[in-house]
Amino acid sequence: MKLRQGILVIFVSMIVLLTIIFVITLPNQNNYLKSDLVSQLTESNTVTNTLLLMMSTEIPALKSNLEGNDIAPSSLSTLLFKVTSGITPRNFSSLMEGELPGLKSYARGVNVSKTGDVAADMPIESPPPDFENLLKEDADKSKNDPPKSDDDTNGQGPEQVFIYHSHAWEAFLPLMDNKKKPSEASSTDNKKNVFYVGSMLADALKKDGVNAAHDKTNVTEGLHAKGWNYYDSYNFSRETVEKVMADNKSLNYFIDIHRDSQRKDVTTATINEKPYAKVFFTVGVVHKDYKKNLQFAEELNKKIEEKYPGISRGIFKKDKSEGNGVYNQDLSGNSILIEVGGVDNDDEELQNTADALADVLSQYIKNAEKVDG
Repeated sequence: MKLRQGILVIFVSMIVLLTIIFVITLPNQNNYLKSDLVSQLTESNTVTNTLLLMMSTEIPALKSNLEGNDIAPSSLSTLLFKVTSGITPRNFSSLMEGELPGLKSYARGVNVSKTGDVAADMPIESPPPDFENLLKEDADKSKNDPPKSDDDTNGQGPEQVFIYHSHAWEAFLPLMDNKKKPSEASSTDNKKNVFYVGSMLADALKKDGVNAAHDKTNVTEGLHAKGWNYYDSYNFSRETVEKVMADNKSLNYFIDIHRDSQRKDVTTATINEKPYAKVFFTVGVVHKDYKKNLQFAEELNKKIEEKYPGISRGIFKKDKSEGNGVYNQDLSGNSILIEVGGVDNDDEELQNTADALADVLSQYIKNAEKVDG
């Protein structure tokens, strides 16, 4: 009897092995291996977190790390429903992602400041720019422009705020000549890209009595010199932030200014008959102290919504599956990434929003100084 069972086991094992070899060697094996179920299993945060939690029962250090990042076990019913349907209970955007082609690749992060997820209002990550065109534009521009230092201050120190741009080429179509498509909204011209917003914010802070250092590093050129690309942007900006932190101990606030790729109907608000480019805050959760950054973002978001209702699209928490996951925010609890407007916002809308941000940020800093004092 035991001999028969052994032969049967060997026979079944050989059949399974031959079947696997047959599938792998088929010309269209990718169609088999990339099924919806396999994709859901490999791409699902719920499944990943469940596996990590199972591992943490034997690894104490992993358990403490997961607890520090608010990763808790899902119920069995939630896990099974997520795996079989691709929909996360109580997350409306996960249902929309399954029904609207392409939405899943654009919807990034979880909005923790508003009730429910509105898929149409979710941020859209800018596609990687054409670095060859940017470098050519930069070379043509540098023939006429005088050389610039890496950073600048808008007043007599000490500087309290450091403004920089990890994606410095993100530009605005109304500021560009003959550009209409969102994919064309990239430029090294600092009068057309997010650097322009950073300079507006620095000047507005100065008027409100807060000095800011505004980074002028040529990110495109810097990445090219290192042989790096778009995906190294945050590594590059990290070096910049670490250097300025070491050189200037008075800096306590670090603001990375970006712009979203959503269109004007999503990124624009009218408040007291004035047009504003909407903002949202991004908090990376892949470091142990992210709650400090989240608290900073929540306080800024609350204050700016109180004074300028409708200007904020919220606060988005992101992990590595949705971007960089850290955004240099582990360097300081007062570090934040702010997306200002989208590809269609114009000069007036950007200026009004820069003034609003400066108004709220300066009051926050002054109040913090009073408490420290």
